[in-house]
Amino acid sequence: MTDEAGGETTAGSVLVLVTDSSTVEETVEYAARKVRELAAETDSRLTLTIGTPVVEDVPQTETPDFDALLETATEVAERATTLTDPEGAVDVETERIYRYRYPFDPYEYADVVQSYATEHDIDSVIVDPSHATPGTRPMTGSLADRLADQTTLDVDVAPVDRQTRPSSIVIRGGLAQFLSVFGMSLGFYVLVGGFADVTFDLVTGTISALLVAGVLSRVTFERTPRPTRMVSSVFRWLVYVPYLGYKILVANFQIAYVVLHPSLPIDPSMERFEPGVWGGLPMATLANSITLTPGTLTVDVEDRAFVVHSLTAGAREDLLDGVLERAVRFVFYGRSALPYPSPRDRAESEGESS
Repeated sequence: MTDEAGGETTAGSVLVLVTDSSTVEETVEYAARKVRELAAETDSRLTLTIGTPVVEDVPQTETPDFDALLETATEVAERATTLTDPEGAVDVETERIYRYRYPFDPYEYADVVQSYATEHDIDSVIVDPSHATPGTRPMTGSLADRLADQTTLDVDVAPVDRQTRPSSIVIRGGLAQFLSVFGMSLGFYVLVGGFADVTFDLVTGTISALLVAGVLSRVTFERTPRPTRMVSSVFRWLVYVPYLGYKILVANFQIAYVVLHPSLPIDPSMERFEPGVWGGLPMATLANSITLTPGTLTVDVEDRAFVVHSLTAGAREDLLDGVLERAVRFVFYGRSALPYPSPRDRAESEGESS
């Protein structure tokens, strides 16, 4: 493909999505070589765009240095294209694809990537197999699936090996997870044992806790437990449980009033909203807390959306005001997550923007 002067023309771009992962350099190198081969095949100048989702305000998460990440990725790409691209048929650019606030939503991210690709003549995207974002678990499958389902892009997961953990439990995070599960299991065993025979409970509890920790320690936590974080989390749980009990008690009186009222003033409805929490355990805690509170019932969880049945207008108001949602955020993310907008505020904001 040539221009009127007989030179090469720019045929478009290929986008590679990167985050601060263990395989980012291998992914960028693969992308650079692939784009170079495509440029040679089409006799055109292509642009390799290295894009990253820039995150803001993720509670209790160390925000990566995006400038350093993109600089490193650029160096890898330019080195790879220099070795295989003596004529310079590949240009390397960087882009902050998306500035997002907690919680991260792969559906929204996929829409943003599609919009960016449409604006910049991109029809192919390469994804890091260890693609992860702050505050979430590695999400390559989820992101690749969302891109494939929601966009018209040609999605390619870079064929590089992920770094896997050795089988031994004495590894970074592994021992902490093992000891955490062991401690919680032993404490629970001794607690329900009633302290009738402390020696017997300690011996049998230790054996049981070792078995439980050996089997479940690798699947119990979504991220490596840290002592300081666990202590603060336990404290927040001690605050949350009585608060949840109070909300349940108040809701019981409210529902009792409705049931005993002669006119039975109910106003049932189904509400669908995306909660301001992210991760399996926080979402499960919120869903169960909603169900435990009389007047509301979590009917279904569809991807990032909750479907909740509310029996009365008052129960619905509490739900949309994010009362329990805010409390759950406090438990898992601390006070820094409290100012996040309620479901009602988020819905109004989305309505104004549309």
